[in-house]
Amino acid sequence: MLSDSAMLYHERSEDYRPLFWVNGHPVYVNTLIVVSYIAAFILGGIALFSLGYGAVIPLILSTDDVVHYGQVWRLVSYIIFLPTDTWTAINFIFAMGFLFYFGRQVEEFVGRKIFFNLFAALVLVPAILLCLIGLLWPQSYIGGYGIIFGVFIAFATIYPGVEICIWFVNLTAKGWAYVLLGCLSVVYFAQHAWIGLGGLWADAGIAYLGMRYIGAGRGFERITDWLDERRTQKLARQRNFKVLEDKMATDSIDAILEKISRQGVGSLTPGERATLERARANLLKRDQR
Repeated sequence: MLSDSAMLYHERSEDYRPLFWVNGHPVYVNTLIVVSYIAAFILGGIALFSLGYGAVIPLILSTDDVVHYGQVWRLVSYIIFLPTDTWTAINFIFAMGFLFYFGRQVEEFVGRKIFFNLFAALVLVPAILLCLIGLLWPQSYIGGYGIIFGVFIAFATIYPGVEICIWFVNLTAKGWAYVLLGCLSVVYFAQHAWIGLGGLWADAGIAYLGMRYIGAGRGFERITDWLDERRTQKLARQRNFKVLEDKMATDSIDAILEKISRQGVGSLTPGERATLERARANLLKRDQR
């Protein structure tokens, strides 16, 4: 059971808008993702029943097929959940509850554009990294638990102190993030599932750093302060360059006008005439504004 206390801390982004409406009900990015997961789960079950496991082989992230045969859809299709047994179905229901609840609140905080970019990064970045590893050691993988967990990490980064009740245990979002990351890591480690373990940590890192980059949450202040300082210095350099450029242009025009007053327009070189014409055009543009 999930606590509703997180709703008390909401800040709504101006970009939190529906993609479209269905019978008067808004459909947001997270809603569409959840519906897509459920539809893929059902279709996957039908395919397994009708055609067997061979039907889902084209969905597996096979680095060999992506790199050498250009089957790029595998970079996305691998996140599907397949109803192979009862335990998988229970895990799927739990994962969809996590995604629907926490994904909705993350999207409400960051807006639909950033949320879509976050989800795309959670899907694509680990897949691309795996393909790079696959250049040396071919790999294959299917499963989307790391992506769902990444969405929860984004929520925990935004609202670290919000209390959540799961399995009748109350912990802060930050506390649950540590507990779940530790438990899942142990499970993957015990199963020698190194790809799943790497994907889990990659998605957790992507979600955390993504939220910190937009200014949400706390932690790694030295890194974020350094990034802010770099952005400020870049803006300052751009402004100083623009001021210097304007000053140089003004000095150049003054020299040309001085030459005209002393020697006449006929004394101007083609380059000086072009400079004077550009200055006149810029002046006209400013007047039009």
